[in-house]
Amino acid sequence: GVDHKQYSPNIEGLLIRQKYNLENKTVVGFIGTFVKWHGAEVLVESFGKLIQKNSSKKTHLLMIGDGATIPLVKQLIEKYKLNDHVTLTGLVPQEKGPSYLAACDILVSPYVPNVDGSFFGSPTKLFEYMAMGKGIIASDLEQIGEILDHEKTALVVTPGDQDELIQGMERLIDNPKLRDWLGTNARQEVIKNY
Repeated sequence: GVDHKQYSPNIEGLLIRQKYNLENKTVVGFIGTFVKWHGAEVLVESFGKLIQKNSSKKTHLLMIGDGATIPLVKQLIEKYKLNDHVTLTGLVPQEKGPSYLAACDILVSPYVPNVDGSFFGSPTKLFEYMAMGKGIIASDLEQIGEILDHEKTALVVTPGDQDELIQGMERLIDNPKLRDWLGTNARQEVIKNY
């Protein structure tokens, strides 16, 4: 579960937005340890294709954390020429996590299964996302798909499906009311059950 007072829509993200020059942008966020099953590279590649499709959008990807797949993430940033569209924060102290999430408009949990098709992970990040009251896009994978309700508490996509992830990002970037509605529902769900 999550402490819904520590992770809350009332947390201020303005200082983080200012620090990374994110004012007047729609910020897509990810927080994690950049391990293979977190799908950070899937998110960056999908975001790269989204920007290629429509570079005029004032959209930015905020990647919070570090880990084993960061070299691949950096390669994809170069491949898609995303240096002006992606910020890698590196590791941040746990207690600062909520303010980084507060700086985001959309939060993505693009988990993918292990090579053998298995998946195991505690969805702590997911509960934190839900408590923040933001629009969420997440993979329909094991317990993640059991916790979230597609079109009610999040947009749930097929794990690793870049087209679905792009479509989900486009929908939430273009529809702040849908982001707010999903975020409100997700927060109510996490307070009630997690």
